[in-house]
Amino acid sequence: MVDYIVKISDLDCASLLDDVFETICSKNSKVSNKNCQFVLDKRLPEVVFYFCESFKLAPEASFFAVELFHGFTKSYVQQFSKEKEKMLAYCSKSTLYILVCIQISSKMSSHYKAIPQRSIMNHLNHINGNRQRRITKRDVIMAELEILQTVNYDLNFLLPLDIIDILLYFVQNWLKETNLQALPNCRQLKETCSSILEMVYLRQHQILGDFGKDTIHQSDCSQLLMSIAVICVAVFIVDDDLSEVIAVFMADKCNTDHSELLRLSVCIIENIYSHNSNQ
Repeated sequence: MVDYIVKISDLDCASLLDDVFETICSKNSKVSNKNCQFVLDKRLPEVVFYFCESFKLAPEASFFAVELFHGFTKSYVQQFSKEKEKMLAYCSKSTLYILVCIQISSKMSSHYKAIPQRSIMNHLNHINGNRQRRITKRDVIMAELEILQTVNYDLNFLLPLDIIDILLYFVQNWLKETNLQALPNCRQLKETCSSILEMVYLRQHQILGDFGKDTIHQSDCSQLLMSIAVICVAVFIVDDDLSEVIAVFMADKCNTDHSELLRLSVCIIENIYSHNSNQ
């Protein structure tokens, strides 16, 4: 049988995927994102994506860099929020930190395409011009060490793109068993999910702000819920007839509230059409 959405060779051994999924669900339950905590600066993804495109990195490197910088910043602020000099130092070196997070991400996603330290130096010195002192190789090395120490060398982030890969494999198997004739319509589902996820990162503050409106209790938006919603929107785009049944399947599979999933999916769709109409 031909695979239409994901190939098993793109993932781990099929027999291990259930264990991987269980680990994802366990980790997801411990790390939720309230409101707009995906990123602390709403323009961060745009800046990161711009630099990653300049360095010709794969899409997964962009998402990893955003999460790394977010994790670093969150830990940094928690540690040093009451130390004025530390916070001023963070502000003055924020661009350096962003570029070094991208450099670390380039190593994690594809080591043979890792960004050399000299490229980081050249980018920063070009940006700064003659306004600040020249960035040296030591500055880049020390920033990398500071970032890694601040996040306690934990680079095992729960990334939506990884979750989406696992979930698409489950969707593919479910369609093979229940609706095989619909499977060819989903050939481009993985690529569509990647495009939607990029838009979601760029408009997270708006999407999560809309998601949190008109609720008695403040809604949580975990990485798992966001990943499921991205797939639901992608299915809606490629084959609307499948959107409801796959949403129900994934909500049950992931033990997720179906109404919350629907509401988040609608927020994403509204922002997609709003973004397209403004272009």
